[in-house]
Amino acid sequence: MKPLILICSTDYEFYLLLAQILSMRGFKSSLVEGAEEALASVKSDDLAAVIIDYHNDAFRIGDLVNQIRETLTDKTPPIAVFVGAGNQQLYLEVLKTGVSEIFMRPFNPERFLSYLSDLSPDASGESCMKGPSGNTLIYAEITMHLDSMRVECNGMDVQLSPIEFRLLQHFLQKPGYVFSRDALIEAAWPQGTFVEPRTVDVHVGRLRRGMRRVLGRDIIRTVRATGYALDERQHAKRAS
Repeated sequence: MKPLILICSTDYEFYLLLAQILSMRGFKSSLVEGAEEALASVKSDDLAAVIIDYHNDAFRIGDLVNQIRETLTDKTPPIAVFVGAGNQQLYLEVLKTGVSEIFMRPFNPERFLSYLSDLSPDASGESCMKGPSGNTLIYAEITMHLDSMRVECNGMDVQLSPIEFRLLQHFLQKPGYVFSRDALIEAAWPQGTFVEPRTVDVHVGRLRRGMRRVLGRDIIRTVRATGYALDERQHAKRAS
């Protein structure tokens, strides 16, 4: 059974965006539009967390958080709140409630994904093996030798540029995890280098094509409006 994330919001487009991200990370989601509906839904046995989209005065955030805690005295779930950018008053109100996390809209996808990983560290269900020396990363048919900066697939050498090598290394360290473009820039480019998001797309595209040539399939998944992930399972899903 997938863990449930309850989303309290009156912004349906925002809910759809969160629901897509949650689905990619192994969660299911449910939308509630008001305090009463939220309180009626938090008793679900598979509830993993509550997300509150607080961008107006439709309800009192402090009252809602306290009521959720009172309703679930034995197992209060983590509560995260999204607040509209620049609304300092609402932010201070949320800060006083002591919720587990506060996100400002528009939010940083990488930070949100990190929060989800804390809720369910094994959500991706995938892992990367390390060689005996600790200097080798192995995933599916991919073997990366960190000392010699070589990559092999099915015994064939894969020719990658230094940036593509570092991108693949970052993906291999956490298969299935969706990395934002900002996170990939930090991992693959020299510190302080200005890199446009489009440049990340170009290099990931080259890496994807290079791996496809030796594997015969795509293993890098694009997550719309979020980033990229190394995902062997997407091939199995398409083939089924």
